[in-house]
Amino acid sequence: MGKEVRLLLLLLGTLSSVLANRSKFKGAVYGHAVLLPKDSLKVISRAEALDNMNKNLDVYREQVTKAKSQGAEIIVFPEDGLYGFQFTRQSIYPYLEYIPDPRTELWSPCDEPGRYNDTEVQRSLSCLAKTNSLYLVANMGDKQPCDAATDRTCPPDGRYQYNTNVVYGPDGRLLARYHKYNLFYELQFNAPELELSYFDTPFGRFGLMICFDVLFHDPGLPLILSLNISNIIFTSAWKDALPLLSALGYHSSFARGLGINMLGANIHIPDYRFHGSGIYGPDGTIISFYGSTNASKPKLLVADVNVLDDTQPNKIVSSIVQQNLKQARMNEADDKRVTKDTTKNSKKTFESLLFYDMFTFAALDKPSGHIKVNQKHVHCELRYSIPEELFGRELYAFGAFDGLHTYEGQYYFQICALVKCADARNRSTCGSVTYDAITPFVRLSISGEMQTPFVYPQIILSNGIGELSLAEPDSWTYTGKSLKTDKEFYKPVLSAALFGRDYFRDTDGQNKGDNLYKSQEDATDKEDKSEIYLGLVSGQNIFIFLLGFVCLLLLVNMAIF
Repeated sequence: MGKEVRLLLLLLGTLSSVLANRSKFKGAVYGHAVLLPKDSLKVISRAEALDNMNKNLDVYREQVTKAKSQGAEIIVFPEDGLYGFQFTRQSIYPYLEYIPDPRTELWSPCDEPGRYNDTEVQRSLSCLAKTNSLYLVANMGDKQPCDAATDRTCPPDGRYQYNTNVVYGPDGRLLARYHKYNLFYELQFNAPELELSYFDTPFGRFGLMICFDVLFHDPGLPLILSLNISNIIFTSAWKDALPLLSALGYHSSFARGLGINMLGANIHIPDYRFHGSGIYGPDGTIISFYGSTNASKPKLLVADVNVLDDTQPNKIVSSIVQQNLKQARMNEADDKRVTKDTTKNSKKTFESLLFYDMFTFAALDKPSGHIKVNQKHVHCELRYSIPEELFGRELYAFGAFDGLHTYEGQYYFQICALVKCADARNRSTCGSVTYDAITPFVRLSISGEMQTPFVYPQIILSNGIGELSLAEPDSWTYTGKSLKTDKEFYKPVLSAALFGRDYFRDTDGQNKGDNLYKSQEDATDKEDKSEIYLGLVSGQNIFIFLLGFVCLLLLVNMAIF
């Protein structure tokens, strides 16, 4: 019996060591230059659609092999990476496959390809994951049959069509399926009911989001705040909207503002301004690639990523949870009053459009200084220093915005932003798109008073010839609602911002905080229960289950003998 006890203790010790000592994992993202069909509006056969997708799958195979050779344990491919975009409902149909719900059935398309018809793409992805023994995330189209007799929302053609992320484990099993909740002019797809989709690995739990989702409350905030998920898989076909909504800038700021890891794969088509992929962490960018020139090739990005403790909420998330309901009630009280600037601006301020929103700006008119700018309930402060001999070659402005953005959607912004103006002689270009900056900032700090606790910080740099990058994580700090560079910064800044999102005011600019957050908590409870099965059958939990089963056998053996 002593031998069995020692073996049992050894197994339990091994389990504890495995779970406690895992500090990093190797992640990979690939910003694929999707090979587009000749005419996405033309209805083609299933065979032709497969031929188009197989061309992209060939690239996926090559990149998975490269990633595995570098030790990658998980790889992410972008939204629309298998077929592109701008389809009609009819022309996308040959590209779609029926994707079963992994919460209710176990299936490895690689091992059992004949279970469902027309699932060739799923088989390829499943076998890729299995052959290379890693987690693989891809984006594809899902078709789900429905019956108008029993489903009042069933489309006339008898099926739902969804923009979908799929996840396959190292054994080839389908682990997770996520239908994109926030569609961006995607008439070929249906908007689903909200689902919180995630999967487990030995190095943490990962939630799933797609592109436009990142601008809204759902599903990202429930995944992070309610389910305490510290890793987000983010597939996108994101078109840059400088100065503040570049893929690199906003996606990295989302990760830093919420204290999470984010693996973001964006399609790479610079001609259409689709570019910018990266792996981002709570302290800033880990690895990223912009590639703005038309001749630039996509890059496979592989990096070590810290394993975050998802057994306890991180400090940033804890602070947000404590603040948001209290702040929502304060917002509601503010809405009942006449909205106006509570602090007067100086006579030197001016207004200029930034991505269709009218900002209140003040120009940086000397090499160093302290500037305050206000708009409605947003109060922004900038402290900066530029070498005197280099000052004046370019025009910079510091601005504030507090309002409902209504271009290509509705979302409430509260922003403090430093921007390089496109034309040094024209203040109306402060907020216009520009890629070039050559003025180094020796010192830079931005602080803001906002009503929302959801604030996302970013600093975008330029090499002066159109290639953008993110400031290194150790070159600046972010604490709550302020960012500050270190003493030896001296980098050419294109823009820097505290980007606040007041999700509770998205519909009409009025606060809906109490009811929205309460209903979201209720929805999250329901989704969490429906996801329990998925958590039990995947990743780390399988290891725990098997080890527990071995321990049980040992205990039975000791009892018998």
